[in-house]
Amino acid sequence: MIARSTPAPVFVADSCIGGLSVLKSLWHAGIAKDAVFLADYAINPLGLKSDAEITGVVERWLAQSAKVSDTLIIACNTLSIRYHQLYGSEGRLGRLTRVVSMADCFAAMVEQEADRIAGKNVLVIGTEFTASQSLYPEIVAQVCPSAHVSTFAATELERKIARFGAWEGATDATLTGALRRAMEVTEIAVLACTCFPLVRKDLEAVFPNVLFLDPGAYGAGLMPKQAGTTDNRLRVKVTGQEVSEASVIEFAESYLGVSICCI
Repeated sequence: MIARSTPAPVFVADSCIGGLSVLKSLWHAGIAKDAVFLADYAINPLGLKSDAEITGVVERWLAQSAKVSDTLIIACNTLSIRYHQLYGSEGRLGRLTRVVSMADCFAAMVEQEADRIAGKNVLVIGTEFTASQSLYPEIVAQVCPSAHVSTFAATELERKIARFGAWEGATDATLTGALRRAMEVTEIAVLACTCFPLVRKDLEAVFPNVLFLDPGAYGAGLMPKQAGTTDNRLRVKVTGQEVSEASVIEFAESYLGVSICCI
């Protein structure tokens, strides 16, 4: 890292637009007001990649963030879980000062919401990979052993949101019968895919008796505030051919309420 007289931006990386929900929560808390967002669609399908390929993605994100920042936020649950599995609790910093993953945010959420989670039926909703892994249920069990934790793979919902598919509310086909049945016995649903908070209000309208928790909203407590920064500022980079850079910028400007430039 090159020494700077002003604070470096925070580098937020995800495999799709979902990471913008994490950034919005950080901005709400006055964190990461100067940010760079990487929507790295080119790495998909991430959950099917080998350990060597996943390691390569981690190393690339570390290297890219180190060019402009001292902080990387891994705003992707799949990569966060694999990052934890590959590097353990100590993580892998490279030339960075700080790496915050969604697994860190999930753990912070469970600690902060332990009283509400204890004894409840908890459903962790993620992609097929996230739902197949034991990490998040284990984190809940360590802090709230009385909670009853299940997982559900809602990959099609993630794909629709990430690719700007038309959302049809309560009748949307991605809200499958299996998901609806799972939600009938759920008291707390954890949105363990950063795309899902983008439609949180819609999900709350469909399932009004369920408390939805967003792990990304707890990342602010793991980050220092940026001194000397007043206005929110964002630069965006998009990879791959699944969506256009213009569509990501248009969505980000509408969702975050700022003008954005590409890099």
